[in-house]
Amino acid sequence: MKLGAPDRVRQSRRALRPRHLVLLFALVLGSCAPAPAASPAAPAPATTGPVAQPAATAAQPAATAAQPETPPAAQAPPPLNPPVSLKVGSLRLVGEAGLMAALGKGYFREEGLDVDLVPFRTTNEQTAPLATGELQLGSVGPDPSLFNAMQRGIELKIVGYNAIISDHDTSGGFLVRQDLLDSGAYKEFKDLKGTTLPVSLLGGLGQVWIERVLAKGNLTLDDVTLTTITFPDMPAAFANKAIDAAFMVEPFVTVAEAQGTAKNVLPSGQIYPGLVAMVLLMSPVFAREQPEAAQRFVTAYLRGQRDYYRAFVQDQGGKEEIFQYLQQYTPVADPHLLPRMTTHIVDPNGVMDPRTLNELQDAFVRYGTQQQKVDLGRVIDGAYAERAVQRLGRAAP
Repeated sequence: MKLGAPDRVRQSRRALRPRHLVLLFALVLGSCAPAPAASPAAPAPATTGPVAQPAATAAQPAATAAQPETPPAAQAPPPLNPPVSLKVGSLRLVGEAGLMAALGKGYFREEGLDVDLVPFRTTNEQTAPLATGELQLGSVGPDPSLFNAMQRGIELKIVGYNAIISDHDTSGGFLVRQDLLDSGAYKEFKDLKGTTLPVSLLGGLGQVWIERVLAKGNLTLDDVTLTTITFPDMPAAFANKAIDAAFMVEPFVTVAEAQGTAKNVLPSGQIYPGLVAMVLLMSPVFAREQPEAAQRFVTAYLRGQRDYYRAFVQDQGGKEEIFQYLQQYTPVADPHLLPRMTTHIVDPNGVMDPRTLNELQDAFVRYGTQQQKVDLGRVIDGAYAERAVQRLGRAAP
């Protein structure tokens, strides 16, 4: 399949940027412009709720056989009329497979939502437009900028986990330069002492991955030199021998291995199983001004998550269709990479265990990139998913 920029993905964020500071001040002063009104067809749901506590760990969703996710047509509420237009920030990563499945299959459209994915490069770039309501939702990685924004009083809510690292996850891994392997200079993790390792952001999630690898050789971050290099530039850094090893994600793992300069010695599932790798954020402006549209979005999103769950966690078929959506909405050009990248897991009932997010906060505070921990009980809002399950039916063994 030849890839092009999909019509539903906006290719420019220029319209969002110039107004960030003005709108952020407007938010603080309580004078944000209201969003389009939601349909009065259904009562407005509450936007707060307790954090759901799963019976299993984050790495093992409790449900093993999802029930049909679509209720009888007579029970399904009519779509919002007029349709509500939503902008959803996206990092365009495979970890957003459930979100992209919901978009590709028309689940948002069935709810009366006209959803556009707006591409971003980082979590930090989405924070300001989410705070002001220019973005209604955003798919982000849990990095210090997210928790710092929450600490400053920006009332972003985590309403879903897009991706959790499974114990067999191969979407990333720790690579060692091939000549170090060939010469025997690297044989085991303790040999990483004195090496140079890259991270995309000092004090961020990449540093957590590296720290966990070093611990396998009884080493700490003090035993290595960290340098700042983004994932796309890491294969060239291996070729130039500017780095000795690195934690990387696909498709860059395959690029480095194909050029013969590095080898994956430890897949991501053996480094941090259970890690919440991507979350779904909701704008406080959107939650307050369009509660019915907010609930409709999470319901459609959970249907997409269940499609991913059945196809990739339960292996019940449907992978090829989701691969098509991933090729449409992500920059992954090689379809042969997709099976290696769709190894994360999701919970089909939208249950959100806060444990690994708290572990990340501990690390960020220790690194000095986060001021203090955020109470996730005030940030993770499981009520939207619970109401979606009431309508769709609970996925249960």
